[in-house]
Order: sequence, then C-alpha cells, then structure tokens
Amino acid sequence: MLINTTEGKQFDTQGDQSILDAALKSDLVFEYSCKNGQCGVCKTTLLKGNIVELQTQLALSDQERNDDKILTCCCAAVTDIEIDAVDLSALHGIEIKTLPARVSQITYLSENIVEVTLRLPPTAYFQFIEGQYLDVIWNAIRRSYSIASISSEKEITLLIKRFENGQMSDYWFNKIQANDLLRIEGSKGTFFLRDAEIPLIFLATGTGIAPIKSILHRLEHDPDYQQKHPIAVYWGNRYPAEFVWQADFHKLKVDFYHVLSKPVTDWAGETGYVQDIALSKHSNLSEYAVYACGSNAMIQSAKQQFLTSGLPENKFYSDAFVQSF
Repeated sequence: MLINTTEGKQFDTQGDQSILDAALKSDLVFEYSCKNGQCGVCKTTLLKGNIVELQTQLALSDQERNDDKILTCCCAAVTDIEIDAVDLSALHGIEIKTLPARVSQITYLSENIVEVTLRLPPTAYFQFIEGQYLDVIWNAIRRSYSIASISSEKEITLLIKRFENGQMSDYWFNKIQANDLLRIEGSKGTFFLRDAEIPLIFLATGTGIAPIKSILHRLEHDPDYQQKHPIAVYWGNRYPAEFVWQADFHKLKVDFYHVLSKPVTDWAGETGYVQDIALSKHSNLSEYAVYACGSNAMIQSAKQQFLTSGLPENKFYSDAFVQSF
C-alpha cells in the first residue's frame, strides 16, 4: 500500500505494519511517543482511503473518530491512503540502535527516585536530541525513560521513579550494582525543542522533569543561543522531597515554580496542578509554545485548557509517561 502525506511525502507499507512503523522504516519521522495508543501524540487525520485498527486507539474520543482522526501507531493501511502528517526533518539521521550499557553510578535522590548513569562502549555511537527517551532492557523486561543528560556528555543519565510492585523498580531500588550490564535501545520519541526563539512554558510532573532538564541544559551550554524571551518551568510533585533537581543556570533566566498537588505544612511554593498554576500566570498564550512531560492525565488536561485559552494547537508538544504493556 502507498501512504501519502499532505506535504507530498510518500512511503510504502505492507501487511499489518503500523503507519508509524512504516514511516520510520522509510526514514520519515512523524510525531510519536508511547506507541501503544495511550498518549495521542501521533494523532493525525485520515484524508483518503481505509485503515484497520491494530490495537485500541485509547487516546481518541468518539468525536475525534467521527472526524476521521487516527493514531498512526495503532493503524495499518488496507488501501492507499493520505494522511495529514509532517515529517520531522530534525530527527533524520538519528538511528535507533540497541547497545550494551554498564551502570556507572547510582545515586538515590529520595526514597522513591534514583539517578542512574550509564556508560556506553568506547566505540559506540549513540545520538539523541535533548528531550528524547530510550528503552532500558534487563532480564527481558523493557521500560522507557527520558534522557536527563545532554548529547555532548559521555555518559547517559536517567531519573527513575519507584513504582510499587514494579518488576523494573525492584531492580533499580533493590538489585542494581555498579558495573551491571544492561541494554539500551534508542533514541526514540519526538519530544524536543522546536524553536528556542519564542516564549516557552514547560510543564512537568514527577520525573517528567528529566527531558526538560536536558533541553534547558542544552540551551545553557549552547554558545550560539542568546535568550530573548521568557522561559517558565512548572514542576509538580506530591511531596517536597521529590523536587530532586535544583536548577542552577548562569546564562539562562528561568522562572521556576515548584507545585505540590496537595498542601503541606510550611510549604512556600505553589499548590494545585501545574497546568492551573501556569494558566493563572500567563494571560496571553498566542506567542508561546508549551512543552509538557509527565502523567498522561496532566498532559490531556493541560492541552485542553491551554488550547481553550488561546495557545495555537501546533504549539503544544508532549511526552506522556504511560503504563507499559
């Protein structure tokens, strides 16, 4: 089958290959994140032709289905089709690789958050754009983690949160040893800074701060970047101890807001939801771009509220942390 896009790109797909996988195999990169139908990042419009659903498109509403919206990670073409999708040329040339990696350093930042640094073989060539994620594979278990370090650093840093009864959490918090051998696969995802020359709002919950940390440190270390517009970060957690990163910038000027979901004694920061706090401080969103990473519930709520408040739809970018299957 032949798949056409509104920008004139074409690629082939065969059998039950998802539209997204077919695009990636053809060296085209459309918006995507979770690849299992939950986050909605790969949502697009089917303009012509017919598709079949390979897995449930959980992120689609009934109205969106009626409007011919589809998730490219969940659907395959059964005829030639046309979709409204844009190829992200910035990600061209970044090959998804599987590489061995050894645990270099383990730092428990709180009772439920660990920072893990991974060391790659000296000859390995691993590329990523700040904001992307990778998969860690251990004992046939695979989990996705955003990269907290920047691409110019020799080692890869991850921020990992404990999940009760999680198989991978049991490894990270009970079994991990320095020099353990793991495998990584990446880099993946389309969460990266598109335009640094406009006002920016970042929203994060939990360890969703990791890719935002990576993006901001990249700007901090970019000799060609001169900040001309405001940057604001709204980071939400349940407990004060979970604010494990203290931003320390010399060049960047960032308005940083720590937000607790529920009030606690002696808390001097904001209380509530990050999207609500952000909206209370920004009345005109027409010139902004918003980057949101963390819980799917936060991201879906934030997108709806920000678009209703005047943010252009093509200026909301997200990476949802969703359940692994």
